[in-house]
Amino acid sequence: MEVNKSKLKPQISCACDTPIDANAECYQCGIPITGKPLKFEVEGQQRDFCCFGCYLINKVTGLRGEEGTAQAFLGKFGIGYFLAMLVFMLSTYLYGAHFTPDDKEAQIFTGFVKYIILILATPVMIILGFPILRNSFSKGNWLNFNTDTLIAIGAFSAYFLSVYSVLTGKSAIYFETATMILVLVTFGRYLETSSRVKASNFMKELMKLSPETAIVIRDGKEMEIPKEEIKVGDIIKILPGSKIPADGIVIEGQGHVDESMLTGETKPVLKKVGSELFSGTTNIDGSFKIKVNKPEKDWTLNRFIQIMKEIRNSKAPINRITDTIAAYFIPVVITLAIGTFIYWYKEAGFEKALITSMSVLLISCPCAFSIGAPLALWIGLGQAMKEGIIIKGADVLEKLSSVKTIFFDKTGTITEKFMVVSKTKFLKEDGLCYACSLEKHSEHPIAKSFIFYCQSECPEDHKVENFKALFGLGVEGEIEGKKVYVGNKNLMKKINANIPDEILKEEKEAEENGEIPVFVAEENKVIGIIRFAQKIKEEAPLVMKALKKLKIKVGVLTGDTPYFAKVLKQKLGIDNIKAELMPEEKLKIIEEEKKKSKTVAMVGDGLNDAPALAKADIGIAMGCGTDLTRESANISLLSDDLRKIPLMMLLARKVKKVIYTNIFWATIYNIIGIGIAITGHLNPIFAALAMVLSSAFVIANSVRVQNW
Repeated sequence: MEVNKSKLKPQISCACDTPIDANAECYQCGIPITGKPLKFEVEGQQRDFCCFGCYLINKVTGLRGEEGTAQAFLGKFGIGYFLAMLVFMLSTYLYGAHFTPDDKEAQIFTGFVKYIILILATPVMIILGFPILRNSFSKGNWLNFNTDTLIAIGAFSAYFLSVYSVLTGKSAIYFETATMILVLVTFGRYLETSSRVKASNFMKELMKLSPETAIVIRDGKEMEIPKEEIKVGDIIKILPGSKIPADGIVIEGQGHVDESMLTGETKPVLKKVGSELFSGTTNIDGSFKIKVNKPEKDWTLNRFIQIMKEIRNSKAPINRITDTIAAYFIPVVITLAIGTFIYWYKEAGFEKALITSMSVLLISCPCAFSIGAPLALWIGLGQAMKEGIIIKGADVLEKLSSVKTIFFDKTGTITEKFMVVSKTKFLKEDGLCYACSLEKHSEHPIAKSFIFYCQSECPEDHKVENFKALFGLGVEGEIEGKKVYVGNKNLMKKINANIPDEILKEEKEAEENGEIPVFVAEENKVIGIIRFAQKIKEEAPLVMKALKKLKIKVGVLTGDTPYFAKVLKQKLGIDNIKAELMPEEKLKIIEEEKKKSKTVAMVGDGLNDAPALAKADIGIAMGCGTDLTRESANISLLSDDLRKIPLMMLLARKVKKVIYTNIFWATIYNIIGIGIAITGHLNPIFAALAMVLSSAFVIANSVRVQNW
């Protein structure tokens, strides 16, 4: 979720147009650095900062990011509140002095108190008001209309009028109004920033998962080094109960590892020699030595965090709409304030006109309108991440709430990923081993099941040359100078292979049992058949019922035979099942559904279904595990649990409901508030307080997303 820094953050970045280094980020606030970065030493290392303000926040609070900014706001609020209350109390004395105009001593003391108030109010205007005033200017020479523009005009108008009155002996002194406006706004900014801190807690938790040091074995000696010094090829020793510091392959040891932070599955995973361990996971009971196989930027945990940053920088269409409305809204408000000033100047004089126009500016400040969408979206994205659902952008989360049709792939999605070989029949002695050698080059789930089956039957591999994966058909290759094919019946038709009667009999029996028949051919003759049995996932019936209850149309697109489609219809109650589909046919079905003005989602394993996932409005890749960068999918599920599908739909709808509630509230608040202010019945201090309360309401409402 992207938060517009001109509205919600302290303006501490410089005003250059474009970054000179797209890769440079401020060490404190994390935003891209525009212009030349400032370098300061932090904990013995040179760090890049976008401005001195960020360095000062880091130096004072010792905290980075939103948390440091929130603490800085709290500190400024404390100082400002103390001084503003003194200003308020002394201003009360001034008002009382008007009742004793003949008391010369009181009037002399009153003149002295005015200067004391001026001295107390000025630091408040500098500490709290100057960042807001600076942000009201673009390129340093003209007003940049934003929410801070309204606040700056209101607060500094009151301040400079009061300064003029003190120096000229006039009675129009409104220091308490100017300072309290800034104090209330600063408190509101603290609430907003601290709420974003809570919303991004999951990413902070991710960062804490990685240990700061690792035990590395170099030249036969064990040494403890910072994780940043780990290199590809290093041997790392991992003790029981410790965190895995880097991605690597187990070369010694065996034990169980908790990978719940990646997959959401609480069951520990057995790891042994040859297994891969991932950074951020926890070693439960084993003692391992691993060889680091990736550079630091590609470690699973670091990629996880990078994806979260990319997600945070995304903007949903509704967020862009609110920004656009706010951009047009502010000039309208300024126009209304000017009109109000002119009217009341004619009716009641300068002071009444100034106070009334200030109230219009402050009550209409669209802070609540600006944070209503992004805050709810960011909290929603964080909640999804906790469930092992990687939603790659706020725009995806918003679109997910409007899904009306969802298509599922079958194998590895509705059914278990790895199927069981129920029966094989070969007419040639080496047929089984030929097929096994060929399938070892394939990434298809069926291939992995078959390889597991024939491990004991074919201990030695045949050399395979010119291997090719035939999309939607099977695989081919050359073994001992002969063309060997493994695939479905469409592949056999394509190569004009002759299928013997006894193989056809096996095929018919397989289809009647809802099994998948896979043929093995040598040159143009079928020499064998492999029958695969598949199991429907236990949670599938419950998931289909939940989706139907959400009024989402469910369909299945599969390349398998129509026999198993009948099984799906009987057990899951799905009527819309399309079988024996080629990949391009799946695309046509999705396109046809999209033409009906419906938002279409496609759920698949992220490999064979890549085109369909890309074609759908929302592509959902199942069981990505550590493969977090599936380009074809908008959403990646880190486990194979189908129950995540209706969960994400519910979350998206909850976020959408909260956003529209926020927008409705902000709109009604502004309409009523501006109306009262124009009539002259709203004091500027109460207008600023109402603005803060409006933001507080939106924040509290957005936090309700956590209770989805």
